[in-house]
Amino acid sequence: MDFKKIENIFLITFLLLNIYLLVSYFNRNDIQQATSAPGQVNLIREMEQIGIELPSLQEEEQKVFYVQADSNRLLEQNVDQLENQAGSVAADGSLYTSILSDPIEIEGNPDEGFTEADFARLNTFISSDSVLFGEEYAYFRYDRSQNRFVYTQMVEGIPVADGTSEISLFYGSDGNIISYQQTYAGPMTPQGTTQPVITDRQAIEVLFQNNEISSNSVVGQPLLSYYRTLHLEDLSMYGPVWYVPVRDTGGERILRVDALERTIITEPAAPLVPEEPEEPEEPEEGTTEEPEEDAESATEMEVETTLEFDAEISSDE
Repeated sequence: MDFKKIENIFLITFLLLNIYLLVSYFNRNDIQQATSAPGQVNLIREMEQIGIELPSLQEEEQKVFYVQADSNRLLEQNVDQLENQAGSVAADGSLYTSILSDPIEIEGNPDEGFTEADFARLNTFISSDSVLFGEEYAYFRYDRSQNRFVYTQMVEGIPVADGTSEISLFYGSDGNIISYQQTYAGPMTPQGTTQPVITDRQAIEVLFQNNEISSNSVVGQPLLSYYRTLHLEDLSMYGPVWYVPVRDTGGERILRVDALERTIITEPAAPLVPEEPEEPEEPEEGTTEEPEEDAESATEMEVETTLEFDAEISSDE
């Protein structure tokens, strides 16, 4: 037998087999890429075909930190620095309510829009000595349901959009702003390493696939934000969440998608406006109080009246 010839045949066969397998591998990758891209396009196209209006999507790949805020009473500790306003801090120190001595005049309105001068005036107020830690906040949106301009604390260039660290400037029927409320989570520090998050497009797809976006809806611009994911006695942790406004026949809703887990957040955000305080109990007839107790009661009544007045402003608006 010619072993040399047999060896050459086996060598050539082995090379041809490797070439075949290599070509098959690349062809398979091409097929997968060709089938996956149209699938993504079809999902967006499916939304458009049933009348869902979509915004311009960035589809930008980003990496962000988890951030931590330590528990604090900074609003309560610094409220005495504020001037030209009458205000009060909630019992737990988390919410400051203020009535301004000098109203902020607004030229525009919600229906026709607000002017650049309006926003410049509001930005100046937020960064002034009339607001605590105002330099950490930036304009976020106008909430038509409660007639308020919302400013949120910015952390690593990302807004804290869950209500735990925001300023609400209430727009009155007379076109002026005479009151505001503030929550403040405190200074935040990054934790661990950055984590890759899903894109704005993927967040909308998650909502659509879970039937959260119905036909003929209008989807607003998704915004990457921070949301409180853990609240303990000594600290709170915030993670990245896609904030997606959606307007349909039921009005405007805010939907949130966990930017790391691709899950929909169903828990409500922190309350933005406190409930109207209860009316103080009337003293029983024939009872008297010591002068010192009367002074203390008058002080409590003054604080409750301030809060009630602010709540009435919010409800009227």
